[in-house]
Formats: sequence, structure tokens, C-alpha cells
Amino acid sequence: MEEREDTGKDRMGSAIVKGVLIGVPVVLVGLTLGIFLITDNDLADSFATAILPGILLGVFGGGFAGMALTME
Repeated sequence: MEEREDTGKDRMGSAIVKGVLIGVPVVLVGLTLGIFLITDNDLADSFATAILPGILLGVFGGGFAGMALTME
């Protein structure tokens, strides 16, 4: 088998994926709880309200954090 050398692209890609996998659930739970506490909605309605912005913000924030971790 031939050995691959570690390039910056491989390291950055894996860091971005790890950031997104951590960021999406954290932001989704945070937004759900925030909407639940601020509004009169129940937990299911708060989750339904927070799912789209939670995913978008989690992907953006997690990708940015992963990219920032690989900067030299």
C-alpha cells in the first residue's frame, strides 16, 4: 500500500467536519431552549422553530471554528 502524506487540505477538511458535527447539536439545543424560555411555545414548537436557523448557524459556526483551528 502506498502511504499518503498529510496535506493541509486533509487536515482542514477533517477539522471543519468535526466543528460542524459539534456545532450543529450545540446550537440547535441552545436555540431551542432560548426560544422555549422566551416565548409561550411548548418544547416541540420551540424545536420546530429553531431547527432551520440552528442547522444553518451550527454549520456556519462549526465550519468557521474548524477552519480557525487549523490556521498557523
